[in-house]
Amino acid sequence: MSECQLHYFVFTWSLLVFLSFDLLVTEISSLTAPQHEASPTNTTDARLVGGENRCTGQLELKHHKKWRILNIGQESRSLSSLAQVSCRHIDCGSLVSIQHKDNNDHRPAWEVNFQCHGLESTLMECEDIRGQRRRVQGRNSTLDILEVVCSDSLKLEGTGYLCSGSVKIKTNQGWAGVCEDGLDLEAKTVVCSELGCGPPSHNHRSFGRRAEGGLLSSRKFQCKGNETRLQDCATSTLEECEPALAVTCQNRQDFQLVGGDSRCNGIVEGKDKGEWRPLEDRWRLWKTEHSAQLCTHLGCGSVISMKRHYLPRRKPMWALDHHCEDSGRSICTSWRSSTSERLMTVACSDTVRLLEGRDRCSGNLMVRSSQSWSPMCNSVFNPENAFVVCRELGCGVPRDYHRMTSSPGQDMQVWSPDFKCKGNEEKLQECPSFSFNSTEENCGKMYITCIEHPVKPQATVYTAHSDGMYVLRGHRFAITCSHNTLYTIQSFRLTKRLHVGDPTVWTEPAVDNSATFLFPAAEDSHKGFYDCDYNYQLSSATFSETKTISITVQEPHDLRLMEGGSQCAGRLEVKHVKEWRPVSYQNNWSLKEAAVVCRQLECGLAVSTTKQDKTSQPEPVWHFYSDCDGSELALMDCGTVKNQQSSRTVEVVCMDVLPRPKITLFSGYTGEKHRDVKLIRGYSFTIKCSVEPWYPDGHFSLNFNSLNQTLSRRQPAVNHSARFVFPIAHAPHAGNYTCVYHNFVFGQNFSSASHGLSLSISDDLDVMLDDGQPRRNGSISCAGKLHVHHKNQMRALGAESSSWDLKQASVVCRQLGCGAALSTEACHLPNKEAVWRFFSDCDGSESALMDCGNVAHWFSSSAVVVVCEVSSREQGGEEDWE
Repeated sequence: MSECQLHYFVFTWSLLVFLSFDLLVTEISSLTAPQHEASPTNTTDARLVGGENRCTGQLELKHHKKWRILNIGQESRSLSSLAQVSCRHIDCGSLVSIQHKDNNDHRPAWEVNFQCHGLESTLMECEDIRGQRRRVQGRNSTLDILEVVCSDSLKLEGTGYLCSGSVKIKTNQGWAGVCEDGLDLEAKTVVCSELGCGPPSHNHRSFGRRAEGGLLSSRKFQCKGNETRLQDCATSTLEECEPALAVTCQNRQDFQLVGGDSRCNGIVEGKDKGEWRPLEDRWRLWKTEHSAQLCTHLGCGSVISMKRHYLPRRKPMWALDHHCEDSGRSICTSWRSSTSERLMTVACSDTVRLLEGRDRCSGNLMVRSSQSWSPMCNSVFNPENAFVVCRELGCGVPRDYHRMTSSPGQDMQVWSPDFKCKGNEEKLQECPSFSFNSTEENCGKMYITCIEHPVKPQATVYTAHSDGMYVLRGHRFAITCSHNTLYTIQSFRLTKRLHVGDPTVWTEPAVDNSATFLFPAAEDSHKGFYDCDYNYQLSSATFSETKTISITVQEPHDLRLMEGGSQCAGRLEVKHVKEWRPVSYQNNWSLKEAAVVCRQLECGLAVSTTKQDKTSQPEPVWHFYSDCDGSELALMDCGTVKNQQSSRTVEVVCMDVLPRPKITLFSGYTGEKHRDVKLIRGYSFTIKCSVEPWYPDGHFSLNFNSLNQTLSRRQPAVNHSARFVFPIAHAPHAGNYTCVYHNFVFGQNFSSASHGLSLSISDDLDVMLDDGQPRRNGSISCAGKLHVHHKNQMRALGAESSSWDLKQASVVCRQLGCGAALSTEACHLPNKEAVWRFFSDCDGSESALMDCGNVAHWFSSSAVVVVCEVSSREQGGEEDWE
């Protein structure tokens, strides 16, 4: 219960008393009436349960004949005093420690509102916030259980302070004081330590007072100072006994790690005035050096990790204040009482410690054996041990280790055992170990450096042109990853990053700490970034930092065919060391090499290759040496050249010796189109086939393909082109068109096809006759005011055009699928409005109005009216292909 809740509860309780609620008044009066209060010697209404003895455990009170734990509020300022009185109440010694535990069993509790000053004999003598003696306020449950540890045979009393007072020891007759000469400094040190306090204060005699009355023990305690309890010390009998002065111990703040799998990891808890609470670091004042000092303070190894956690609810905490920033490398002990849902956990190594290093993952290796720490002898240290040490410290893998030079006299110190690790152990203590004579081993200290990931490897790109800056399309290339290290690498991993989707990953086992990844032929897909990393055999799950390289794929513009009238035929020339020269041969040139040339030039298959031997004077050439099988993508990927003087050259003719023709569609409706075309039925169109002027003569064929038929028309090439005219577009004209160029060159017939052109025919007309009647089922009016669709606008055709007569009207009737034109005249418009003004070149035989005319924006108060006979639509046929 918080302080605000406590005040509110008291206020409500007072109000209810004032209003005379009989039941509550009866209950409270029964609790406060003198005849119902327990006497100071009655200990049956308080107890500690669940501990090792009656002086340790969970604090419980009995009320209404029921034992329950206490709900005393999370921020009770007198908690240590309350616990100290509880120890006295149950006839135990002084308070040693208090700790909060979760009430996981949801046990019911008594909610109390009293506070103690520390001098009371029983809890009933403690007062509530109004100064009245109260024991229990009401019934409630609690989230926390209070665990109290009292000394069962020793206490300090008379001052109300936890670590100061007259020493009393438990005897058969009761609690007895000690003689002045019964406690020396060593004995007082044991007393303070047993009660969880700091060492004795040197100036305690200046304010101490003697105990008065009661029993006195004549024993003299002869302690060494390292005993756990005063009763463990040897004793002797004093002849004279004078009551001793009060003993004052220093307040001791302590630390522990709880909730982990060992005493060296868990939640960081601090003890102040006997009370243990987790430490809360809201302002992130606790640094790595604080954790390292904590590990040393607890006798553990090096710090492994420090984490912050959030609890589902607030709990009592010690909050670090800003003085912790000035604590340097010492543990911060500047706290204040608080509640929070934040806490810290620290993990320390149990048995391994690195000292005098640059960071927590480097330093001289120390190993704990029993309760002492000793250095690792460098002459028996091996790489497998290094992996285990780094793994145990949570520091990844070893980067290196080296032996420190032995100093004079160092061979006399105690060394750690000889560990024989396999390298896959989690902790050094899991490895077999053997003792040895360090003086014979010539030991020195071992300095080790661990890193989170192994350092990045080397990565090199190899190509036939020996330039790792780029690779040529079609050329083979290789990426080699390697790393020079003391440890054995298990495998290398090469990862190709992708903009979309999962990356591509290759893995190769390491051979002599190296691996090579081969790529048969460079393509565009090989462009991009590649990451190379590796893992060790002793730490296969941990990969190194990545080495990134970039691959650029360039076109291999290193060969050409000359003097053949085409890029796909002629004398072969190769560019090498930035110089173009003809290719010479001896015995190893054949159609296999020619096939690679045609493939590289994207000229199709090789048709032929000839060897030329000029009678002229020899000239500088590149003599070609081949290792081609004919399937390669680049000539210089399967061969090499050498500088030479020769009159021998080679010529190559490829299948695609003819240039690719171009296909173009022209129409008054669409203009010039090269790909997908959509025409309105009735318009004329022309398809033109043309080719670059590499060779004279030849002819073109226009091939048509649809779902129902395949047709072809043929025309000779005139000025390297041919035109195929279609007067009227009909539904059968919809399909795919291709131009094919045919010619006889190099003693053979060759052909080359263009890209395809797709044509679709639409029945959506761009003219209509509006008779003012709604149309149904797609029917068309054959009489009415003429409208024309142009530039996405449907407008009336103005009657002011001097070129309009029955010829143009007959074209409209034919385009609409009506009968012959009967008449055409002008009609009056209500207002002068925007119309299309018509410009004609029609002779009356056309199939579409806009195929023989054009319109322009204008204004008019009259429009054209056309009257046609009613008839079915005309259909086209295949006569255009005859």
